[in-house]
Amino acid sequence: MRLQVYSISEYIQSFSEPSGMATTLADIHPDLIQTHILSLLDGPSLCSTATASPYLQTLCTDDNLWSHICNSNWPSITDPRVDDIISTFPAGHRSFFQDSYPALVTDIILKHRRPLDLPSQPCPPQIISAVDIRYQNDVIYSKVDFTDTTDEFLSSDLRIRLGEDPESKSFRSFNLKDDELAGADEATLMSHLEESLSLNWILIDPTQKRAGNISSIKPVGVRQGWMNGDTHLLYATVLPGCDENKMVQCRIQVVVGVDAGNIGLHVKEVMVELLDMDFCRLKGREFLVITQRALSGENSVKRKMVDDEENRRRYREFKRISINSLSQLQSEEMPVICSLCKPRPPSAPLHRLRLRPPTPRDGVHAPPSTLERERERERERERERERERR
Repeated sequence: MRLQVYSISEYIQSFSEPSGMATTLADIHPDLIQTHILSLLDGPSLCSTATASPYLQTLCTDDNLWSHICNSNWPSITDPRVDDIISTFPAGHRSFFQDSYPALVTDIILKHRRPLDLPSQPCPPQIISAVDIRYQNDVIYSKVDFTDTTDEFLSSDLRIRLGEDPESKSFRSFNLKDDELAGADEATLMSHLEESLSLNWILIDPTQKRAGNISSIKPVGVRQGWMNGDTHLLYATVLPGCDENKMVQCRIQVVVGVDAGNIGLHVKEVMVELLDMDFCRLKGREFLVITQRALSGENSVKRKMVDDEENRRRYREFKRISINSLSQLQSEEMPVICSLCKPRPPSAPLHRLRLRPPTPRDGVHAPPSTLERERERERERERERERERR
């Protein structure tokens, strides 16, 4: 049996051939095309179909089609508050899909980039996080978070934490009772979760009317907790930092715990934070500037498909550059630390080395002892009494 392959336009026109009445796409009722054909397509296929002809382009811009696609991919945006914000985007749900798919990607090349000024674009009153986690094809966690950009948020270390909500319909546990996993060791289970759990964290800026997926979709790392046996999955995206030739890591951690009775697993916590190349957390103000620029596609930030292995390679490259940068910084500080030590004779064993106390000649003054501090306070009190007598 030979399989006949059609383009979308040829497939649609084939409906009219048996009757011999309709000869062009325009002769077919648009509701028939939208309801029975275009509604079955995914986002990328619908985009491709829109380029086939001006007529199809008009049909493919229907917001109901894109709303269905977006809600199927990211159930968290069905929240009425989020839906109202998406409706203000230039092309509604179509604009939202084109912003959120694929995820944000930056090449890790430390070339000269324009520095990001902190007072860049207007600060939105809120940033919205739409988070969806799937185990294979099933949604196991779906939640929306509205974070107010208060003064405390802007001046504090960025950390958005979403907890578990067992009473919500968006929460459900999942079982690993598979014949292939029965009796599997820890490494096999970790590898299975790494391949099966996908995460989308879509950041929505209601002021710019832009959105972007800041997740690597699949984990770049997974480990078993040593205290309570929870599984920690790491998702990471690298973005340009505020300074020239600096990168930052948007780091998302998912904690998966075991249900009561050991009959399944569930998502306990999802958290995002922003780390610089010294592995220090950045402030909320820096997070807003960096993500606003990324959502706008500035400084070589793109939206493109990247396979899982490429994401892991980018994550390892960021770690390598960060560790090298940190080692270089430590080596520059080493002479200051070693200046407090006696030079070791060539024949002296390491275990006989002793640190001498710092002296003013080293530019370091030893802190005063408790007795000296007490004497100084007593002398101050004596001077105070002398002033009172005068």
